[in-house]
Amino acid sequence: MTNTYAINTTRGREFEVEAELKAMGLQPWVPRRLSSRYVKEKRETVWYDRPYVPKLLFCVVPAICWRDIYDLKHVIGKPMQLSRLDIDGDRQRGAPGLQEFRKAVDAEYLDAERLKENSQYLCQYRPGQALVILKGAFEGFPALFQDTVQRAHDDYAKLSVAVEIFGRETPVELDPDQVGQVAR
Repeated sequence: MTNTYAINTTRGREFEVEAELKAMGLQPWVPRRLSSRYVKEKRETVWYDRPYVPKLLFCVVPAICWRDIYDLKHVIGKPMQLSRLDIDGDRQRGAPGLQEFRKAVDAEYLDAERLKENSQYLCQYRPGQALVILKGAFEGFPALFQDTVQRAHDDYAKLSVAVEIFGRETPVELDPDQVGQVAR
């Protein structure tokens, strides 16, 4: 990650600059956050990407391309070169670097994508259908689908299934992505 630069952009134009840099053959990284908002007219939740840090993106820039980046329309000022300490962080002081920041942002984005998939989930199971639990504390346990549960404070509907524990059926609420159909 030598020659890594922090590039300041016009607010709201981070993704345009990213596309222009990709067109130049570079690999920029804009820290993204997946957000949602309810649109009353459509009566649905709309998901969209927005910059995690407004007006900022990162890119490894070879010396031959540096001037071209400086001349891009929505780039403000000169790109700032990051030091090895900025990229790797300072372990003695406990200061995270760009690499740790990237891992944290990517993990948060994946979690938001899971929320998005679950919020758009349409139940395809029938009451009494045999399922298997794929993730979580009851991984591998067989289950019987009972119903979907939607509460006002939940972001998305959950599945109510019956799992046999110690010879007794116990109701368990799971995320839709935690169960799968039993292979026949």
